Amino acid sequence: MLRRVLRFAGLATAALVERRAALVLAAEDYTKVRALENPVNDARAMEAMLETLGFEVWLETDRDLKRTRRALEDFRQDAEGADVALVFFAGMAWRCRGANYLLPTDADAASSQWLAETSLSLAEAGAVLAEVAPMSIVPLDARRNDPFTVGGDGSGRGAQWRCRATRRTRRNRSRAGADRPVGWRAVCLSAAPGETASDGDGKNSPFTAALLRHFATKGVELKSALTLVQQDVYDRSRGKQLPYIESGLPQMVFISEQGELPERDQLLMAMADLTPELRDEVEAIAAQHDMPLAPLYAALISGDLARKPADERHKLLLEAASSYGQFLCRAGEICQRRPARGRPARAKAGGTADAGILRCGA
Repeated sequence: MLRRVLRFAGLATAALVERRAALVLAAEDYTKVRALENPVNDARAMEAMLETLGFEVWLETDRDLKRTRRALEDFRQDAEGADVALVFFAGMAWRCRGANYLLPTDADAASSQWLAETSLSLAEAGAVLAEVAPMSIVPLDARRNDPFTVGGDGSGRGAQWRCRATRRTRRNRSRAGADRPVGWRAVCLSAAPGETASDGDGKNSPFTAALLRHFATKGVELKSALTLVQQDVYDRSRGKQLPYIESGLPQMVFISEQGELPERDQLLMAMADLTPELRDEVEAIAAQHDMPLAPLYAALISGDLARKPADERHKLLLEAASSYGQFLCRAGEICQRRPARGRPARAKAGGTADAGILRCGA
């Protein structure tokens, strides 16, 4: 069942891009709004990954608006003639009246008008990309929506001031997005419009971490790689964060060499085609049983449960959740009886970093 997601290969004109250029931007040392912790780490990790893929990379960190615009102008001149251009930004972002803004380190939130005047519009960056290459990729780890002055939990990278973007449901996310593409472009935002994304507790944000895992996946064309990023963040956040993708690329574009898609990645690709109603059902059961989403989606897809009556499907998903809990309990009991050499036995059954915690008998 899962291998059906791979049948699209060869159905469209494919292109393996040749000259590749990337401008990697990050801002965390803000002077007039709260500082962030991870953006520079995110940018350096992206720089290293892109270089392994053959990109010429220009890295700029903690620049004010003047120097950010200068970096864009230098990129316009130095990267001109590339087959594909990429701009990555990690830092704060803001959306007001349909326009997206990336915040340099000297962005000023004294008012909505002043914030717009001291920020870089995504449209301005897009115009540069259109001059550099016929195709462009814009992954933005900054599409956040929590206020940075008052309110919010202070854990995101977003900013807003009097211009709160309308909160949209999954059912009409396809109409909400980044500024209209100029030329052939793929845009991937770390969170859907009107949604808040996590800045993460580790060295990299959840979105950048997913980019590092999937952007270079062998044998996967670009739009599918971004879908893997989207679904990986969604799965690991247990449905709390779903990146937004908008693509105007006219053909399949391959960034990496050929390879076999791992089974988990096949599952992530299959998850992308499910309806919002099915996602809501899986998320509710996962939350009820304090478990990750992937086991339930695996049961849903491999058992073709979407075609079954709602009551029967719900019953089978509950059985899958119960089976997963029993599996964790048995695994925990085995670990307690036979601890790994040099490691203490687990104090409680079922504890894993990614899988959540389920108690025996739950």
